[in-house]
Amino acid sequence: MQSRFKNKFKYFEHPSDVGFEACGETLEELFANAALATFSFMTNVEEVGEGEGEEVVEKEVKIKSEDLCSLMFDWLDEMIFLFESELLVPKRLEIKVQAGEEEREEERVGEAGEGSEGGVAAEFSINGKCSGGRFDPARHESGIIIKAVTYNMMEVKKDEKSGVWKARVVLDV
Repeated sequence: MQSRFKNKFKYFEHPSDVGFEACGETLEELFANAALATFSFMTNVEEVGEGEGEEVVEKEVKIKSEDLCSLMFDWLDEMIFLFESELLVPKRLEIKVQAGEEEREEERVGEAGEGSEGGVAAEFSINGKCSGGRFDPARHESGIIIKAVTYNMMEVKKDEKSGVWKARVVLDV
């Protein structure tokens, strides 16, 4: 599916860390764009995996969380872990995002910490594969070192007017 968005994410200023806002027509596109934004702080994503002889690495990803903001946090935390432990820079993300039934019906989720109503536990999960190349500091541009994802200012919601999913994320550097 081709996205109608020219800019899948944009950076915003933060006094001590770095931040981005990502968007997508679906939750899958939103989460993929958030991963791309995160890796774009660390290196030029377009360069990784494009060189002659560079291997393509594929990893399976399964994440479960208690709400949509926690799922975004855990997703990006896993992406940072794959970069740090295996130098993986995913460029292709084939994922399915499950966001509890009541959230899909309401088509919006609030800020971190807001759970489902009535004590009904909703399932929030990501399942799928990510593939890409391995970062090589001798061949690829080095950017900012991301230490961790934060809940500071985090939002994941669907815009009522446009129907577009949006996320706001701050990363600790």
